[in-house]
Amino acid sequence: MEARISLKALTILLSFLVLSVFGFSPSLHGQEETTPYVPTYVLGNQILIINAGLFVPLFFQSLGGEIDNTNLSLGGVGSIQWSAYLNNEMTLGIEGGGMFSFSPNGRTLFMLPITARYAYILRAFPFEFPLSISAGINFTRLSSMFQILPIVKPGISVYWNYSLEWAFGVNFFYWWTPNLYSGPEPPKNHSRFGNFLEISLSALYHF
Repeated sequence: MEARISLKALTILLSFLVLSVFGFSPSLHGQEETTPYVPTYVLGNQILIINAGLFVPLFFQSLGGEIDNTNLSLGGVGSIQWSAYLNNEMTLGIEGGGMFSFSPNGRTLFMLPITARYAYILRAFPFEFPLSISAGINFTRLSSMFQILPIVKPGISVYWNYSLEWAFGVNFFYWWTPNLYSGPEPPKNHSRFGNFLEISLSALYHF
């Protein structure tokens, strides 16, 4: 009788150990699924972002508020961003890139902005929602006309964290670029504010 009890107890003990080793403990396994690791970023952590997508001309606005069509086609846009974390919610960095679009008579518009970029990040893991603003200079060329203009780019992005290193997402950036004249040539009333929209996809790498 005692031998049978001991053998039964030994069998139960061995079964419990096997289940524990292979991770079949219901309580532990359930805990791992409901408590994912959420990364935290500190000063010195960095990110590199590559963007590519669609450039949408919206409208030109005069100093008096009149709205004019841009007469530009849909275009393409691409850029690269580097940023460093100031804390878990804020980053500061630089961005360089460019766009192209076409006028009705076949001329090509190029804009190559270089900006400083600040972002504040909202999170609902595994998603992130950076609210950003960039400002800097915009090298603009249309046929033989070349200008260096200011540019401001507010925007919002949505990222999905694939892993601790990689994230993928979509951006909506508003390009606002003033083209101001003081006269007499070109006259002041030729001044315009360019309004454009960037819709791009992103690949982000943490390092």
